[in-house]
Amino acid sequence: RAIIPDWMFSLTNQVYIPFISPYLRKMLKAYNDLEAISMKAVSRMRADLLQDSGQKAPEGGALLRNLVQANENVDEGNRSENNKRSLTDRELLSNIFIFFLAGYETTATAVSFSCALLALYPEIQQKVFEEVLTLWPEGPPTHGEEKEYKQCFSNLIYTTAVFYEAIRLRPIVSRLGRKVLKDTILKTYRFTDKDASPGLSLDIEPITIPLKAGSEVIIDVQGVHRNPVYWGSNADEFNPEHFIDSDTYRWPRDAFLGFSTGHRNCIGQKFGIVEGVCILSNLIRKYEILIPADLKDSLRTFEEQKAYLLEWRPFLANVAVNSRVCLRLR
Repeated sequence: RAIIPDWMFSLTNQVYIPFISPYLRKMLKAYNDLEAISMKAVSRMRADLLQDSGQKAPEGGALLRNLVQANENVDEGNRSENNKRSLTDRELLSNIFIFFLAGYETTATAVSFSCALLALYPEIQQKVFEEVLTLWPEGPPTHGEEKEYKQCFSNLIYTTAVFYEAIRLRPIVSRLGRKVLKDTILKTYRFTDKDASPGLSLDIEPITIPLKAGSEVIIDVQGVHRNPVYWGSNADEFNPEHFIDSDTYRWPRDAFLGFSTGHRNCIGQKFGIVEGVCILSNLIRKYEILIPADLKDSLRTFEEQKAYLLEWRPFLANVAVNSRVCLRLR
């Protein structure tokens, strides 16, 4: 809806265009329905806030409650004093849509690819399972008291590495765009193969690139994530060890762009990582993740199964196409 101009929707309401009009009308109806549902939720939350005024807000309140409450607190009296203004309902809805896309769809895609990879690599899944069990050493894996974030996240080093590695191989976005604000000279390197011999054999040449203000710079996330200069000769392979520091290795922070980097990186990076690792650890604690039996029958080789389960297509964010797995209770 955001990338299609309003005049196209208006045109399809007046003139029927084969193939295009049905699609746009369906999209517009879905958008209007979602907007109506969201506005009802906002109105309901406003009513709840009025009813609960004067009472202490519950700790860890929902995001919607916090958004509406922050907006309502900027009243007419202090807008002029502090040069603040409240959001319009449409701006409030826009923020809700962004949080929904960034906080739900992106994590869901990353978890989908993580599950597909764990099904393809059972030996890595077993390592995750063994790490998760260290948090619940007593009783079967489907029982035991729940753990809080501070108790467990720092101990899920390998599980976190699995989540990072899934995003490295299947990033949520394939490219990042940045606008140059002032004329600058970018110092970088050019990599060329020395020869056709196997292994990492590159000539690295320092170069400078002049960039004019207003230029658009596109960062190839896929290219950076699979660059053997940063990730070694096995850059195309699923290996969570890429994200585990040791005495002789420190993983390249600036070569991981799953949440962008720099001052304008993803504001929800920490939340997304914690959410994804929490889902994976609780899922593997209770279930074994398997390749569906019908795929094993129809796709005989490992490479065929891998290509099918990890297929993706670009959209506002990259989405998983076929990452379906089976769960077997442990």
